Amino acid sequence: MSRWATRPTRRGVAVAAVAVVGGLLAARFGPRSLNAVVVPCLVALVAAVVQVRLRSRPPAERALPPDGFPGDTGTVRLRFDVDDPYPAVVEDRLSAGLAGDARAETLVGGEPTTYEVEYVGRGEQTVGPAVVRVRDVLGLVERQLVTRGRRSLLVYPPVRRLSHGVVTSLRSAFVTAEYPGRGEFDGLREYVRGDDLRDIHWKTSAKYDDLVIQEHAREADPSAVTMHARANGGDADAMATAAASVASALLGAGVPVVLVTPGGRIEAGPDERVRILEHLARAPAGSTADEEADVVVDARADGTHVRAGSMETTFEQLSGEAA
Repeated sequence: MSRWATRPTRRGVAVAAVAVVGGLLAARFGPRSLNAVVVPCLVALVAAVVQVRLRSRPPAERALPPDGFPGDTGTVRLRFDVDDPYPAVVEDRLSAGLAGDARAETLVGGEPTTYEVEYVGRGEQTVGPAVVRVRDVLGLVERQLVTRGRRSLLVYPPVRRLSHGVVTSLRSAFVTAEYPGRGEFDGLREYVRGDDLRDIHWKTSAKYDDLVIQEHAREADPSAVTMHARANGGDADAMATAAASVASALLGAGVPVVLVTPGGRIEAGPDERVRILEHLARAPAGSTADEEADVVVDARADGTHVRAGSMETTFEQLSGEAA
């Protein structure tokens, strides 16, 4: 049905059929049948068409639940702003990655309509536009109005929890650099030319009449891990899941991540996991530039392979899902 389509309902078709039969009877037996049957049916049909044609496309306001993961649920709130409320059947259009009963009989312009939606598939999912099907008071004619506007939300890729041993191995493989930060106190020693004067322990130096340096435990300075994620045509979801899981494990261990996918490049620190998830929610299949990477996630028909440093394995083994 087109955006502004008006068509008879089953009841309207029945009334039209009665009018036709009445017209045939009038032609055969006289105009009294025309007055008794045909005229009231025609008046009702014309009035029904006029009534629904007077309804304009209602402005719609939509509030969506927050972004989430497959399996999450949320509530969509749909409100129509009209001066003269009227009953109608309203159905919101949902993209393939969302599921829910988005159809309801409601009073357009009355209380907001709400319904539950389930997150099914990764990606940027859309809600709307809403389709409003309005009928006349006798239910003879129906008109479909498609509202303007739609909104979108992100469904992140699933994140599998990696074992503690895997996370420890990943962290130890990449967190090796140290810098002379001011961690816990670690002892005293004699001053050596070039030492930072801020580290002089003046009280002890005055006691021994010589400069004494206070040492601190060296703090880990995790350098960013570069991760490349790529996939064949139908394996983008598997790529996103594996990359999100490995990146989340590294970020959780305090290791910054530089992620490169067919969709682009993004950097994230330990407190910026959502940036990684948002990027991977939109990441398409494809290849990445042939550059050196600390971690490579390669999703293809025979499985999702992960190379981290000298370790090469499958994501199923990393996540404990291997048979």
